[in-house]
Amino acid sequence: MSAVVIWVADLARSVTFYSELFDSTDCQVSDGFASVKGGGNEVLLHRLPEQYRAEPSIGEENPIKPIFQVNSIAKHESLIRGEVAQYGDWRYADLTDSEGHIIQIREKL
Repeated sequence: MSAVVIWVADLARSVTFYSELFDSTDCQVSDGFASVKGGGNEVLLHRLPEQYRAEPSIGEENPIKPIFQVNSIAKHESLIRGEVAQYGDWRYADLTDSEGHIIQIREKL
């Protein structure tokens, strides 16, 4: 995957969350849209239109779960939901982003 679009209600809060997650200094923000890049990841944040903000598909109900590579899962320990798992040469952990979306992060061992 080269990028993923995530609909958000609070654009500024989501930019901060993903910038910290990716250790990013490469953010472009305009009215209703932002691109955050870092560590080989890119998330395109789109402000959810106001009429839909009470009904987004978030949490476990969301039909997809994007996976982002990070340098250290331990750095995000306070956000982790459940256990950290290992598959092959990778460690994985689920977490909730600033909007309540369930995402997964992974680090290379």
